[in-house]
Amino acid sequence: MIEHDLKTKIKSLPPTPGIYIYKDAKGAVLYVGKAKSLRSRVRSYFTQSAALGPLKEKLMTLISDLETISTDTELEALVLEATLIHKHQPPYNVLLRDDKYYLFIKITKEEPPRIFPVRKITRDGSRYFGPYSSSFSVRATLRLLQRIFPFKGEKDTAHDIIFPHVLFRQKSSAPFSPIGEKVPPPTGGADEGNPQRDDSPHPLPLPQLGEENSASITNVIRFLKGHRSEIIKTLEAGIAEASKNLQFERAALFRDQLQAVQRLEGSQKVYLPRKESFDVISIAESGNQSAANVLQIREGKLIGKQTFLLKHKKEGTSADILRQFLLQYYAVAQDVAKNILIPFQLEDTSVLEQWIKNVSIVVPERGVRKALIAMGETNAKEFLKEQGAAQETARASKEALGVLLKAINIQPPAAKAMGDHPFRVEVYDISNIQGTLATASMIVFVDGMPEKKEYRKFKIKLNADADPTMHKSNDFAMLEETLTRRLSRNDWQTPDLLIIDGGKGQLSSTMKAVRLASLAHGKPFIDIPIISIAKQEEEIFLPGKTESIRLPYDSPALYLIQRMRDEAHRFTITYHRSLRSKEHIKSALDEVPGIGPKTKKLLIKTFGSVKGIKSASDEELEKVIGVKKTKVLREHL
Repeated sequence: MIEHDLKTKIKSLPPTPGIYIYKDAKGAVLYVGKAKSLRSRVRSYFTQSAALGPLKEKLMTLISDLETISTDTELEALVLEATLIHKHQPPYNVLLRDDKYYLFIKITKEEPPRIFPVRKITRDGSRYFGPYSSSFSVRATLRLLQRIFPFKGEKDTAHDIIFPHVLFRQKSSAPFSPIGEKVPPPTGGADEGNPQRDDSPHPLPLPQLGEENSASITNVIRFLKGHRSEIIKTLEAGIAEASKNLQFERAALFRDQLQAVQRLEGSQKVYLPRKESFDVISIAESGNQSAANVLQIREGKLIGKQTFLLKHKKEGTSADILRQFLLQYYAVAQDVAKNILIPFQLEDTSVLEQWIKNVSIVVPERGVRKALIAMGETNAKEFLKEQGAAQETARASKEALGVLLKAINIQPPAAKAMGDHPFRVEVYDISNIQGTLATASMIVFVDGMPEKKEYRKFKIKLNADADPTMHKSNDFAMLEETLTRRLSRNDWQTPDLLIIDGGKGQLSSTMKAVRLASLAHGKPFIDIPIISIAKQEEEIFLPGKTESIRLPYDSPALYLIQRMRDEAHRFTITYHRSLRSKEHIKSALDEVPGIGPKTKKLLIKTFGSVKGIKSASDEELEKVIGVKKTKVLREHL
């Protein structure tokens, strides 16, 4: 039964475009919708003969209040709809996972520009590309581009981007440009005014000597936009001009950049004989989630494939899913083609075209474009299968955690036992070589699954003068220090279970650390369950228990605890090796007088290693650090 106040609101609705917002009895937003006519659209929900479908019929039983916002045009309503869905995340709308999850490539406005991945767009004058669904692919692409067209990353200093005039050694694949030159922001043509609409590539100006940095940034932009044929033309012209002027090292630089780009260009699959550019959107559905696949075709070639997860109610319609994806994706997309292909028609396609700006949304009926829609759908289905497998793994891991807690007789708090709050397990491991370069790791599993953003590294600080045993391995003292430092952090989430790699001795050290932390907090005892696992017999030790626990060899709980321990060991060893590598460099270069941290970093960045520095010629070294420092370096190395 519709409440009287709600009936009154519906009767008084204007016949204008706008937004309607359905709310429940507590005032929470259930659904946000757009209407060409608020009066007609909202009344259509509440007529007895309305064919709403299962999803909206369920929604109608929850509506207790209605709010509307009138707009001058349907386009303004569409913009407002996208904003409100992003803000409220209504459960009865289709939701693209929070855009903070996805990566963008940012090119800053400063001189020289920096290029690095970010998770959010800010209005700071920088340029962005994305969104990208794979953070691994983004970082791999940037590493590749930095080798072909050197640029500064997010944390690089002025000395970190190295551009010597000399040609790099034959074994290296990283070309360089001149030292000390600033990289001006990319300028020229459509890139300055409206970069997103620059779909007609223009030849790049040939870089003059001293302009390699600017050319690198411009080439990175062209690469990300898919205009690689223009990069090839420019580099070919650069080789010809440099050779004509007898600038052979410069010609060699262009040659190696050209070869790298041509290899990439050859690996791109050609789909169209003409150099057309468009986005291909495909959808696959499964229960309460769907996947949207975006194929980016630029100049007739596939240059990018992104797949995004969408969450919605099981009863959601295909049209709602596709429309909401277009609305949310193109609200943040930076490189938008003039044509967008979709699998089926939508009611308000013309309004979407206006909102995205200067695009044409079409449904292909045959040929290559239709085949691309089908290929994208296949990709989306595979993505959903992977998601389903991951969810199954998460369920199995949570069940294994329950088996483990039961075996060690630990009862989680009531809220956690009911599944309302995640159960946090922290696992610790120590690594050192006879007490030197000692490190520890804390890895975190939440509900039986690794939570890598919560992992932490510890560099052991025990003083050898205060503790004479530190010239030898002392895992107990190291573990005690690690736990004491960790438990003193009030800003870190409190663990529900601590797992220590080791036997009774390690368990005793952990208990001591917990007591020290309790005293520091002014508490009688921090109530955190603790166990240790001995690797040899896979025995589990509990505080105050003389007998160990041995899980069955086929127990999922045993597999889970082994997985946790192995992950902690892997994480610690990785950090320990990193410190050893740095120590190796330190021992060779830090003893050279006049070679400070910046010069050392410059040398390692340029030549790769101490071995590379030793094998470099005097001329190569002099062009990087000067004659005086080269002479000192030769004397000591």
